[in-house]
Amino acid sequence: MEAKFSKRVNDVLKYSKDEALRLGHDYIGIEHLMLGMIRDGEGVGITLLKNLEINLNDLRKNIEKSLPISMRKLNSLSNIPLVKQAEKTLKFTYLEAKVFKAPQIGTEHLLLCILKDNDNVVTKALSKLGVDYNAVKLELSFLLL
Repeated sequence: MEAKFSKRVNDVLKYSKDEALRLGHDYIGIEHLMLGMIRDGEGVGITLLKNLEINLNDLRKNIEKSLPISMRKLNSLSNIPLVKQAEKTLKFTYLEAKVFKAPQIGTEHLLLCILKDNDNVVTKALSKLGVDYNAVKLELSFLLL
């Protein structure tokens, strides 16, 4: 399998940059990737969260509440860097896609990789709602049946 992001994942990456700018951040972290996924509002990753009865508005608010407040207004930066944690997460999406024998890397693989790391804002927010890596992986297995 060639490591190829689906169109939706590419859209999520663009939205994550927009989310970082909106929040006044000059970096893209895992939290921005999740906010980008929520902003997109579609895809298997979002379907999995909805199936697990996650209110996406509440999740977005919980994530934003735990982020540093920035008073900076960043309109546009041509290149906002990924923090190492987000970069690592994106690299591992290939392995998650391979486990499921998927032809492309989808938002479901991104969500699983975010949840594999226990030390991030998104995983902590979802954990409070009773959702972890294993729950999402199980739900994805059911969805693929």
